[in-house]
Amino acid sequence: MPEKLKVLVTGATGRIGRALMEELDAEFAMTGTSRSPRDDPRFIQLDYTDAAAVRAAFAGQDAVVHMHAKASHTGESLDEYLQPNIVDVHTTYEAARLAGVRRVVFASSNHATGWTEVAGERADAETVVRPDGLYGTTKVWGEALGSYYADRYGLEVICLRIGSYNYRHRPPDFNAGPRILSTWLSDDDLVQLVQKAVTAPGVGYGIYYGISNNSRGYWDLTNAAIELGYRPRDNAEDYAEEVLAQGGVYRLWGDETWHTAGKS
Repeated sequence: MPEKLKVLVTGATGRIGRALMEELDAEFAMTGTSRSPRDDPRFIQLDYTDAAAVRAAFAGQDAVVHMHAKASHTGESLDEYLQPNIVDVHTTYEAARLAGVRRVVFASSNHATGWTEVAGERADAETVVRPDGLYGTTKVWGEALGSYYADRYGLEVICLRIGSYNYRHRPPDFNAGPRILSTWLSDDDLVQLVQKAVTAPGVGYGIYYGISNNSRGYWDLTNAAIELGYRPRDNAEDYAEEVLAQGGVYRLWGDETWHTAGKS
């Protein structure tokens, strides 16, 4: 039996990291990082401001899945994003390079092109970046820095523009209005997406949207299917009746004027 790939998940106690640590343990030899001690031998406590410690943690890993970040997309102060989403992203790529990691899977976000959504337009991996806030702008930074490390150092970098995910949440559980019918990423599809991102051969650098097979989806998954082999199975439409009965408007940033543009 071939030896399992060694995969380290940063920010492994967050919503996404928690699911990955639970569901990919049979597939990979998993390590997770946490800022505080954990009663789990797979976890290591890591101070991300210590670049040498990050490099040591990455040593011997085949892939790093970088989930460590400030995740709120509504913040308006650069200070709250500067360390986790700017400095720590650079630390991740540099530590991966120095430690000899083959691939970094970077958790980007749909908010890297969020203003395209506000304009009621579809988007794919070739769409010009149009962040809808400081959070989305930091994700653009992470994508661009990954491109640089791929070109200059040969680090393989997969950027995943993740849609709407919450641990073990079905679309009605979000209670966030009809937008979830387009943007939902299920637990099973999240795990498949990351598994494919770790193992897909022949990808030096790429940007891929991450949502389920939603009938109302407006982010193009074509390159994720072709290049990664991603085949999402879940569809938020199965929950449409329950979601729509909750009410709410189809909105982003509370703007109710655009929500019918480009939608069917």
